[in-house]
Amino acid sequence: MLITITKEFEEEARWYAHASREYLSKRRNFHGGTLEDAEEKMFMGKLGEKAFKQFLIDNCIPYLEDKTSEKVADDYDFLVNGYLVDAKARTEDYQTRTLEIKEQMEKKPKDIYISCRTYRTQPYTVKLIGWAYKEDFLRVNRVEVLKNGNTENYVLFDYGLRPIIGLINLFFGSRTAIHS
Repeated sequence: MLITITKEFEEEARWYAHASREYLSKRRNFHGGTLEDAEEKMFMGKLGEKAFKQFLIDNCIPYLEDKTSEKVADDYDFLVNGYLVDAKARTEDYQTRTLEIKEQMEKKPKDIYISCRTYRTQPYTVKLIGWAYKEDFLRVNRVEVLKNGNTENYVLFDYGLRPIIGLINLFFGSRTAIHS
């Protein structure tokens, strides 16, 4: 499912990426190391979140969006029908897996992870690839350290993801409803 990012959502993502770049550069090792690299990486990730937000809006699914400060790790990206949801973005076609930092999953686990592919086009577009429960990562139990880092990551390949459309039924399921 391909989502076009609105100018409003692009500006929100850009603001957050700029405001959080110093924090990100100290906490992560999956970018080139400069503040500009950190900002670009966060921007592309935030576009993934904005695409998922548009998916929720388009499908009339009520949600709460995380409002945590850009200086600390968030507890979730969205709260949807009682589920903590985290959007995970990638930027290259050769990337065929969804990663979650092992420490994050242990200390601040989410219920659902959304896999997104962001494109550097104008306007920006994002493909919602699929989704997985936290338990899907744990069941597969594949942990890797990336070549350019030293952080252990849970890994789930695209063939292990669930179809994105299945979230509509899940979010209108039996958990307590919330309102945006």
